[in-house]
Amino acid sequence: MEIVNENGRRILVAKNGCVIQSVTDGSILGKKLILGKKDSEIHYHEIPVPIKTEEDIAE
Repeated sequence: MEIVNENGRRILVAKNGCVIQSVTDGSILGKKLILGKKDSEIHYHEIPVPIKTEEDIAE
């Protein structure tokens, strides 16, 4: 995971094969996340892309 600057914004980007997940509530947020002025990358980590199983689809 890395932070890049685009147009004055800090963007948290997950590496290939991973997505960003919130540490606080477990929400999966996607490949990129725009950080707000008071946001910190310590509130997020990256996990491997979840794979949907037949059980997930049946629910």
